[in-house]
Amino acid sequence: WHVPPPSKGISLWHTVDLHVKSWLDEDTGLFHYINEIPRGALQKFELQSKLEGNIIEEDAKGSKKLQAFGHPVPFNYGCFSQTFRDPNEADSLYNAPGDDDPLDVLDLTPEAVGVGEVVTCRPLGAVCLIDEGQADWKIIVVNTKANSPLAAAQSITEVEQLAPGRIDEALRWMDDFKQHSSKGGT
Repeated sequence: WHVPPPSKGISLWHTVDLHVKSWLDEDTGLFHYINEIPRGALQKFELQSKLEGNIIEEDAKGSKKLQAFGHPVPFNYGCFSQTFRDPNEADSLYNAPGDDDPLDVLDLTPEAVGVGEVVTCRPLGAVCLIDEGQADWKIIVVNTKANSPLAAAQSITEVEQLAPGRIDEALRWMDDFKQHSSKGGT
């Protein structure tokens, strides 16, 4: 069972740099994300963008849905710091407003990352779900410091070569979970 990290009196959402810089303060093309749900979990944790300090708390209703679904999350799930999807601004691709949350991250690497850990990652692609009429973008990444061949992947194609079926597994899980939840699965 996972527990949220203790409040440190600072907001990870505001203080963690989005871009990873070199020692010369140059952009490396890598990013930081804040992990909310470890791979293998049946609990939902979420950064609270509207609470002071933007603490990470367990979403009891979301955890109940995950437990009723019964299939652990097959990836690490988090959000990019210093991002926000504005509900008053329509997405240019789907003409749907933002979901009023930070930009979501789906990490394909196989090792679990703890709740509240800051992860260095490489973005590889994105998928947009329309959830209750809002654009809910998921950025697909790999943890560049993971002890896995996937850490070096530079593209979705490389992920598929290194771990055939991994992307399909993640996308299918999201679809199955969404369908289960919408059918009254708690």
